[in-house]
Amino acid sequence: MLPANRKVSPVSEQWIRECKEFLTQIRESMKIEDPDRLELVTAMHRALLAVNHSILGWFQYVNNPDIMSRFDREELNEISETLNKFAESFIEHDIQVTEKGIRKGLSEEKQNEEARQPFYV
Repeated sequence: MLPANRKVSPVSEQWIRECKEFLTQIRESMKIEDPDRLELVTAMHRALLAVNHSILGWFQYVNNPDIMSRFDREELNEISETLNKFAESFIEHDIQVTEKGIRKGLSEEKQNEEARQPFYV
């Protein structure tokens, strides 16, 4: 919660509404019982869009010294720990899925696809 002397800008309120809408969509996807393959892929797509949206916002925050200076060291430490745990878990999952894809021959498919596409300078 923000201290009384800090105001939430309409941009921040819009951002929160967008994030809440992403959460609603993600939660609706998770409620589908026995989803088919298309529903699963759609849910993954929606989740990645939500993560991308959030990451873009985080970059705006972290790259703005004026915003970051408003957080004390304890708050920054908590934010940093949470983001690092998320990143670690997400990247570990990325590696596992990529390795599984490689075992299924996806790297060969990608190499063949890249060989068919001309490279322009």
